[in-house]
Amino acid sequence: MKKNQLYPVLISVIVALGGFLLGFDGVVNSGAITFYKNTFNISSQPLLLGISTSAILLGSILGNLTAGMISDAIGRKKALLITAFLFMLGASGTALAGHIIIFIICKFVAGIGVGIAILVAPMYIAEMAPPENRGKLVTINQLNIVLGLSIAYFSNYYILQFIEDPDLNWRWMLGIGAFPAALYFILLFIIPESPRWLIQKGRLEEAKFTLNKVRDHEQAVIEFQNIQNTLKATKKEKKAKLSEVFSRRMKVVLIIGLALAFFQQVSGINAVLYYAPMIFETAGGATDTAFLQAIIVGIIFMVFTVLSMLVIDRLGRKPLLIIGTSIMAAFLVMVGYSFYIATYKVTDNTITSLEQSLKDSEVLAQAKATNPKIYQKDSIVYIQTAASVYKNGQVIAEVQHDTYNTINYEIKLITSVLERQKGKVYTNELDFFSTLKTAFSRELQMSSAQNIIANQELSADEVTELRFADAYKQVILGTSININANWVLIGILGFIAGFSISLGPVMWAILSEIFPNRSRGLAISVAGSLNALTSFAVATIFPYELEKLGSATTFFIFAAFMILCLFFVLKYVVETKGKSLEEIEAELIDN
Repeated sequence: MKKNQLYPVLISVIVALGGFLLGFDGVVNSGAITFYKNTFNISSQPLLLGISTSAILLGSILGNLTAGMISDAIGRKKALLITAFLFMLGASGTALAGHIIIFIICKFVAGIGVGIAILVAPMYIAEMAPPENRGKLVTINQLNIVLGLSIAYFSNYYILQFIEDPDLNWRWMLGIGAFPAALYFILLFIIPESPRWLIQKGRLEEAKFTLNKVRDHEQAVIEFQNIQNTLKATKKEKKAKLSEVFSRRMKVVLIIGLALAFFQQVSGINAVLYYAPMIFETAGGATDTAFLQAIIVGIIFMVFTVLSMLVIDRLGRKPLLIIGTSIMAAFLVMVGYSFYIATYKVTDNTITSLEQSLKDSEVLAQAKATNPKIYQKDSIVYIQTAASVYKNGQVIAEVQHDTYNTINYEIKLITSVLERQKGKVYTNELDFFSTLKTAFSRELQMSSAQNIIANQELSADEVTELRFADAYKQVILGTSININANWVLIGILGFIAGFSISLGPVMWAILSEIFPNRSRGLAISVAGSLNALTSFAVATIFPYELEKLGSATTFFIFAAFMILCLFFVLKYVVETKGKSLEEIEAELIDN
């Protein structure tokens, strides 16, 4: 490979490390929240718990909104340096936080970095890459997002193996992200500024020098002239304005950009990634099996993202979108149909499993209250007067029988409800759980223990909702559902494969190509903000959809959006492979 062909690859790989960081930061909290909620004593404060998780998404929205302004004002390179600094600050700040408010602020700061990086990195790569390799090089950023996501899962797992202290392990989970962020910050000093931005700012000699490093001399001369000619039409305006982004001349590219940004998230991708273990548990898998299947999801994600990277500049953007959205719709229908034909029946195993789960949780909680250094257990052995907690073959705690009498009473209540439902077959999960909740609430009202949740003044209905959300539902569902779990697994993996070759990487490639040079930063900010808002909304309402609409309807809704996306792509999306950014602008922008 010639030097001026290798150099764009090198700087693309460096810049795409930002994708790794935002992928890592995006999911690492899923492993940490189990522990820091106890460190900060916010287990019973759902609002703070929710904000601690969503702060990074809220920060990313602000990052999206300001990314264009920042990158247009100070340059792509300096904008990326800011993101690296924000990643370092966010990771180290959350790891060292002594209060939940400081933690949330640091998460928000990291989110701003995520919002800027997810837009500026592909934009920079698109502006530096040769037209014939632009799709492939932009896709490196998406590949690194997937890699960062997968590494976060593995990192959390291995940290748990070596650091059992629940007040310390989550700090390492979050803090370790500061190290690749520091490396990213250092490496960014190697890359040059975007020649298109330099020309826009009148720094012509620097732009010529950079173009000669990333192109053959003849190509560099032609591209330099094309960029200048494109900018002349709008040279009277000092900077791009929001009104320009929403002007009539931008109608076609704005429709394409905003629609793809919206459809990427209403596919349900983030809901599936964030809640993959829960989905597989819902389909009847054990917890360990569910997490293993979630790891397989990450592997599929990487493999098919690489495949997309290899074919995007050969096959083109539009064919990949058509193929991918068709695959996604088909496999989402498979998952939805699997839940639609599932049946639900309480069995002896349901009752036994729930009894054991509730009793084990209470005993371990009592053991931790006595000795906070009891972090994990291998097993619990019950005798008539006490329960013994074992770790590595040794007893690490003894819990006397009278300390878990409350949970025993609760077990009797829920067991009596389940016993009366045993043998009945339900064809709808909403009817199934509605019946159980109504019966359990009635049982509480009739009993003398309406407040079985310690130290909380709750009605019978409130106790019922809380216990089914927290302690009952997954155990009952996992042991009572009759479903083809293989169909669910294949459906989810097929959906991920379709996303990974289409809407995942291709959307960012198209967004970085279709907007004109002058307003590219601002326009991508608008599309990215819609993408982030949609992501936040989908991830937030997904558990609510499962609860109120059921799994089948939820996945059918995602499938319907992908069918709409397919029709949109067929009618509106244009092919951009092999064209210079100036050629694309001339084709799509009404002058």
